[in-house]
Amino acid sequence: MADPQSLPEGFEGLAPFAAVWGQLHTQEERYLQRQQSTMTQIRDFYDATAPRLDEIFCHLEQFPMDALPDAEALLYRTALGLTEAAMAVEVFGQPCVPYAPFPHKMAIQWSEHC
Repeated sequence: MADPQSLPEGFEGLAPFAAVWGQLHTQEERYLQRQQSTMTQIRDFYDATAPRLDEIFCHLEQFPMDALPDAEALLYRTALGLTEAAMAVEVFGQPCVPYAPFPHKMAIQWSEHC
């Protein structure tokens, strides 16, 4: 069995980012991590991970999403962190939402009702 803190073969270069973003299990945790990170940290993560998304997804497609091996689950959670990093890099130009108090939380709820 793979070390639960190890990435799959070929993705070892993402280990510094997996040590942060791969440890986060919820969207809220990733959202707060973005706010607590510096733009340099976010940009480094974004620059290392974004160009590899196709490769990451091609690798992950080999496994059932509801039963990812530990290494692949870590890679998946790391890639999910990119959703927050991309907001900072591509939209806000800073870790936090402009004109919003820091730190702040956002709750998203799904409802079937209109």
